[in-house]
Amino acid sequence: MQAEIAQALAGLNFTAIDFETANERRDSACAVGVVRVQNGQIVEEFQTLLRPRVLRMDWRNQQVHGIAEADLHHAPSLADAWPMLLPYLHQQAVVAHNSAFDVSVLEHTCRDFGLSVPAFHCLCSVKLAKLCWPQLERHRLNYVAAHFGIPLNHHDALSDARACAEITVQAFRSGAHLPLCYKQRELTAGLAARAAKAAKKVFAGSN
Repeated sequence: MQAEIAQALAGLNFTAIDFETANERRDSACAVGVVRVQNGQIVEEFQTLLRPRVLRMDWRNQQVHGIAEADLHHAPSLADAWPMLLPYLHQQAVVAHNSAFDVSVLEHTCRDFGLSVPAFHCLCSVKLAKLCWPQLERHRLNYVAAHFGIPLNHHDALSDARACAEITVQAFRSGAHLPLCYKQRELTAGLAARAAKAAKKVFAGSN
């Protein structure tokens, strides 16, 4: 699978995904947006609201993404949406902005519905952004998107996934050395230390 994933990324072929959650629990996915990128271009999109198995919308989460509990009463569950979502994930390179969160939401929600977690490799576009553009003061999705003029309706799952995809393409085309780690599922593991060194060099050069 490593050779296939490496070849896919060399051709800028990958999936970008974003989840929103209903509350503090990682198994409370309430929306997902996903895009397929081929040759550096978004060619396919899928989004849906999701009804968690235990439906409880925390007001703080609603304040972030604007999804109300009533919006989810007739939404499909992850199990219902799984036939549409799985092809974007199975044996794919999957990117998310802060992938630790989105992958955790996927894993916990899958297990809550008795679904097998698909086999895939993941990349974190936050780590890619920190390594490629250490001069940026912040590397949250909205800040990096604004830097590149990428349209963003922040915390709309599909809009976030699109922006993540565009940032990832920019990172791979930046010319920065991106040493990916194929020894574990997260290919961007270890990039944080390199990004910190790059940031120190930028800071030192500006003084």
